[in-house]
Amino acid sequence: MRDASGQYSIPEPVVDELLGEASRLLEGMPRLKADSWKIGLKPIPGDGEPVFGELAKVPGCYVAFTHSGATLALIAGELISHEVATGVRHPMLATFRPERFEG
Repeated sequence: MRDASGQYSIPEPVVDELLGEASRLLEGMPRLKADSWKIGLKPIPGDGEPVFGELAKVPGCYVAFTHSGATLALIAGELISHEVATGVRHPMLATFRPERFEG
């Protein structure tokens, strides 16, 4: 939620509800407590498309971020793990490479 000053916050009842949902997923349904929480804006690349692949300037460092993480996580994870394991760039990720922002 955004208050009159433009600051974003999450009401404590919402946090409690999320903790309750998480608890139901764990064995024994332990009572969970958040010591603190923060909120931020979703990262959306400048062109609105996902960014997947190895950073050219930091060999061995792979990135995977997208506004559509819930729907793309499985395929993105599979394709990027293939690249990490084999060192071969997957053609399906060609248009989503970080280097498209260079220059």
